[in-house]
Amino acid sequence: MLGSFHFIRPWWWLALIPALLIVILWYKKSHASNNNWKEYCDPHLLEHILVGTPSARSNWLLALFALVWLFMVFALSGPSWSRYAAPVYQKNIARVIVLDVSQSMNATDITPSRMQRAKYKVLDLLHAIKEGQTGMVVFSSSAFVVSPLTADSNTIASMVPVLDSNIVPVQGSDIAAGLAKAGELFKQSGSTRGEIILITDSSPSASALTEATNLAKQGFVTSVLAIGTKEGTPARDNNGNFATDANGNISLAHLDSSGLEKLAQAGNGEYVGFTGDNSDVDGLLKAATLNDLDAKASAESQTESLWQDRGDYLIWVALILVAFLARRGWLEKIC
Repeated sequence: MLGSFHFIRPWWWLALIPALLIVILWYKKSHASNNNWKEYCDPHLLEHILVGTPSARSNWLLALFALVWLFMVFALSGPSWSRYAAPVYQKNIARVIVLDVSQSMNATDITPSRMQRAKYKVLDLLHAIKEGQTGMVVFSSSAFVVSPLTADSNTIASMVPVLDSNIVPVQGSDIAAGLAKAGELFKQSGSTRGEIILITDSSPSASALTEATNLAKQGFVTSVLAIGTKEGTPARDNNGNFATDANGNISLAHLDSSGLEKLAQAGNGEYVGFTGDNSDVDGLLKAATLNDLDAKASAESQTESLWQDRGDYLIWVALILVAFLARRGWLEKIC
C-alpha cells in the first residue's frame, strides 16, 4: 500500500503558501519589539495591559487553524493508494417506437380498443427501457416524428396519451413511411445501429418489406408488436362511427399476422403478438439481444482502473476541527 501511495492532485499543496504567510505575519505582529511596555512590565502582566497581545490560548487556536488548513489541503490533493473499476462507456442502444395511428387501430376486438392498448404498451416499453436513447414516430398515410432520439423517456411518455387517429390529416396505413422516418431519426442522431419497434395492425406492403430489408442491411433491425386478432372487427373512428372504405362499405380490421411475421424476418427482428401481460414487451426488449445489438453494445462497454480518492475521510476530521474554531469569540483571539 505504501509503495503505491501518491496524490492525485498534488498541485493543491500550493495552497499551503497562503497559510504560511498568515503564520509569518501573525508571528511578526505578536513579537514586535516596538512596544516600550515590554521593557518595563513583567511578562505575566503584559497580556492584561496590552491590547492585541497573543495569549497562550490564541497560540493554541492559531495552531488549530493551521491544522485545519493542512487537513483541507491534504484532502483536496487526493491521497490514494488503491484502484477501483469504473465504467468508461455505457450501452447506447438506439430504439425508435413506430406506432400505427390509422383508423383500424380504433377496432374494439381488444378492449377498450387496439389504439388504447397499443399506447399502454408504448408506456410499458418506455418504463422498461433503462439504457440508450429512444425516439418515437407515428404514421397513417404519412409518418410524423413525435420525439427524436433522447435519453429522457418521460418526455415521450407525456405525449403518448394524446395520440389517436385524429392527429393525422389523411387516413391510410403506410408502414414503409413509418420505417423510413425511423431510419431518418437514426441517421440524424449519428447512430450506426438500432432497433425499430413497430406497433401496428396493418398489412405490410411490398415497399414496407423492402424498407425493412434495407434498414437491416444498415444495422437497424425491425421488430413487430402485432395488435389485434385474426377474426377482426369493424373499424371505428374516434367518434365511434364505423369506418368505411372508398366504396362506402364498412371496413373490417383483420390482423395480417403472417404478413407482419414476414416483415419482422425481412427486418432481421422479432415478431411478437399482443398479450394481456408484459411478456410481449419483454420479448421486444430481448430482441436486441437475440439480434446481437446488445452484444455489440457490450463490446463497446469498457471499464478503466482508476485511483480511488481517499481524501473524503479527512474532510470529516477537518469539519470537526472547524466546529471548535466556529465558537463565538475564538477567532478574535487569533486576529
